[in-house]
Amino acid sequence: MTNQKSNYEIQTQKALILFPKWNHEKIAKKFNLELDEHYLYINFIGQKYRLNRQNGSIQYLSKNNTYINATYNEVMSILDLFDYSKEHLHLSGNWCTPNSLKGVVNVGNVGGKNTMFKKYETLFSNNINLLSKACEKLGGQKINEADVGYIINIFDFLPVKFLFFEEDCDFPPEIKFLWDENVLDYIRFETTFFAFSHLLHRIVEVIEGEI
Repeated sequence: MTNQKSNYEIQTQKALILFPKWNHEKIAKKFNLELDEHYLYINFIGQKYRLNRQNGSIQYLSKNNTYINATYNEVMSILDLFDYSKEHLHLSGNWCTPNSLKGVVNVGNVGGKNTMFKKYETLFSNNINLLSKACEKLGGQKINEADVGYIINIFDFLPVKFLFFEEDCDFPPEIKFLWDENVLDYIRFETTFFAFSHLLHRIVEVIEGEI
């Protein structure tokens, strides 16, 4: 059976091809990024990425100090920021669940009690000390919300609020996430899920490194 590519995968491939033609100096100035003759650099969830200015490839710097090719969620998040974001950006300081963001039509139950988080909720349950350590290793700022609560930078200038509620006698474990209400000036609604999914992946990577 042939695997059909999603529209976003197609758009990502197009963007990778187009990236060498984009104005890298303008992007670097807009987001205060490092730029040299060969690469544009950006931090994404605690890792340094480089974008090849000649061929568009995106790689991250591993803990072994080698560069590894980025995966779909990483590529989508970074390129969408560069391609989609508005000219003038600022955070409001107000936190919103995904389905309460400005301009979002009711999209069902997202940001909490979502089946896409179930495997992570199971993993984090009864491991809140490791979960907290992982969030801190990713640069998270601890907040007094939920059983585990942190504000973590997706990009240096764009945070997300991560909340984990431990299981009790009445409720199963639950993950919630909130964004600044201006997040859709930075990235598309769908991209918030690509970015948060990669955050969960990174948290698991750190936890597994501790076990």
